[in-house]
Amino acid sequence: MAKFLWLAGLLLAALLKAPAGEARIRICNDTEALHHLAVAARANGSWVAQGWQPVVPGGCFEPVPDGYQGRFFYFRAESPGYRFRDDSIRFCTAPGRFRAADHGDCAALGYAEQGFAKAVAKPADQRILLSTRSQAVTGSAAEAAPAGLPFAAEVVFQGCKPLATPETVACRFVGGGLEIGSEGRVQVSDPVFTFLLGLLPGAPLAIEGEMTSLFGTSGALDLQSVTPRAPNRFDRMLQQMQGEWLSVRNPKDRFSISGAVRQVSYAGRRMTPEFVSIQESCRGADRTGDFLMAWDSLRGTSLCYRIQSLTSGSMTLVYLPRGIWLDYRRLP
Repeated sequence: MAKFLWLAGLLLAALLKAPAGEARIRICNDTEALHHLAVAARANGSWVAQGWQPVVPGGCFEPVPDGYQGRFFYFRAESPGYRFRDDSIRFCTAPGRFRAADHGDCAALGYAEQGFAKAVAKPADQRILLSTRSQAVTGSAAEAAPAGLPFAAEVVFQGCKPLATPETVACRFVGGGLEIGSEGRVQVSDPVFTFLLGLLPGAPLAIEGEMTSLFGTSGALDLQSVTPRAPNRFDRMLQQMQGEWLSVRNPKDRFSISGAVRQVSYAGRRMTPEFVSIQESCRGADRTGDFLMAWDSLRGTSLCYRIQSLTSGSMTLVYLPRGIWLDYRRLP
């Protein structure tokens, strides 16, 4: 299996918070859809393209390693229903994980050839928004979801339920505005789903597999591995938000959070459930703080709130970009 060299290192680095003020290049997904990213950069005197790295809505990825000496790098992002605008600079790619050195004839080496966008590697502190290159298309121009794309993400476990087939369960995870479903058998030879049955909803996990289908905010995953992860600061904040909350100013307005799903109701009417996550950026905007992102589970549209304060009994959110303050108290 092809190995990611700098991408693997960057995945590890992404788990560690960069020191304040550290310069870094980031590609940020400010669209409403999961994108898979491929990057071509100079390595040992030649161009090397590799991918595909999933970047969830609201998430960012560092495309080149710290201290990268090249003047340029190139990238391509793909998502069902989106069209990527490249700069007619072509590199070798493959449907699954790949690493392809620039040796000329892609077809002869068993690769496809696709157009990439050009990016300047200086200044080192810059943010590239995917929306400048990847645009949603509608109607007959929309493409079907590619099958078999590798997928790895930090998620929140939502639970499992038994299916009609004996010893078979369907499990759900939420992360980055996506609800990910996976089915499997509970048996000794397949310990992944046996392990999941022993977890409580809300558990933070890292999952890997192949995305077999993706439509809107829902995806089906051929789940290959599940790893418990130590709760980070955002996980702990989300855990503190679990339960039911009532608006201080408007008693008709309330919501509950279970795992990574928020259910809003107004005057007793339940709205469409939302997938939520807490993160350090808001649609790629240059803001600082902690943010609550909420994605409509049907339409995929998102709302962004700055978390102004959070205690065991109260919460203040600031709806962006309008700056509306929303005060809530926890219900018993």
